[in-house]
Amino acid sequence: MRNQEPLAHLEKACKKEQTMEDHLQGVAKLAGKFASEFKNGDWAEQAGLWHDLGKYNPEWQDYLWNQTENYYNQPESEEE
Repeated sequence: MRNQEPLAHLEKACKKEQTMEDHLQGVAKLAGKFASEFKNGDWAEQAGLWHDLGKYNPEWQDYLWNQTENYYNQPESEEE
């Protein structure tokens, strides 16, 4: 289950892990698109790439992975 890539989110609805790379690239693209309307797309893209860098902290990654493993190990009736 654990793919060793840094994790950004657990998408509970589909039990899918979102990697940091996918998350940051996706946020950067959206932020750049929205901010391009006022000619600051490049700045917004950079902000999108940097906004969650703290999640690369090994202690935070351990926490996220433990939450993920706990979620997957719940009986079906306990899931939200």
